Amino acid sequence: MPSPPPNHLVVVCGHAIWTDGPANGWDEREWLIESYKRGETPTFIEHIRAGVRVLAGDERAVLVFSGGPTRSETQLSEARSYYNLAAANGFFELLPLASTSRILLEERALDSYYNILFSVVEFWRAHAAWPERLTIVSHAFKRARLVDAHCAAIGFLPLDRVGFVGINPPGVGESRLPESTGVSGDGGGAHISREKAEAMQGVQLVVGQWADDPHGVGEALAGKRRARNCWAVDQRLFFSEEERVRSGVGTRVLGDGSEALGDNGVTPWGTMGDDIEAR
Repeated sequence: MPSPPPNHLVVVCGHAIWTDGPANGWDEREWLIESYKRGETPTFIEHIRAGVRVLAGDERAVLVFSGGPTRSETQLSEARSYYNLAAANGFFELLPLASTSRILLEERALDSYYNILFSVVEFWRAHAAWPERLTIVSHAFKRARLVDAHCAAIGFLPLDRVGFVGINPPGVGESRLPESTGVSGDGGGAHISREKAEAMQGVQLVVGQWADDPHGVGEALAGKRRARNCWAVDQRLFFSEEERVRSGVGTRVLGDGSEALGDNGVTPWGTMGDDIEAR
């Protein structure tokens, strides 16, 4: 009897780049990170482990590691480095080798909005269907931005189709983890450096920017993506007009050559709620 087709997209949002090394990621010197992220690399490993765990627990799930090449030192993407780390650690003894075929790489996203949107498109590109369910793995403090803001903005509704696994860096408050994931989060209590505290203030500012500009097409948010795009990675959602038409997604090309959802809000993955309820 054939296996049922995939219907559950699991997205692990990239935050840094593991460059390889004998410690398999457990030595921070093997990572390319911003200075304010010092001490956070074990959290990134827990994000990877959590995504693999969700994948292992659902035969209809597809795991996407998402994140482009964001550092001038290497063309290695965040997504590929996360996959490499998972492989180097034997997929944490959670996943049979045969199941690794259900892992995809999304190597173009330059912010959290496109972590989700590019991953949804990548799922469709691989399986000729849109996901019915979505689980996002990231920092717990980003839940409101990722779920309430981004998923609503792209029309992945109703939001009860969206699960969230949040694991915070040390000292950044309690993580919120569904019991079903079996993953323990970093509870906090560690001293927060001045630099990290300033970075957290910046996170709050960004929440307001996304509220004002849900698709990130204005200069403030689009400009940040351009600044991160040190390798000139293609920022279109689709690679050809034929693919774009076949997708049924309404889009618009912006002045900088990137592609965003259209003003008409045509998103075929957003029409599934009634269908799911009717089953």
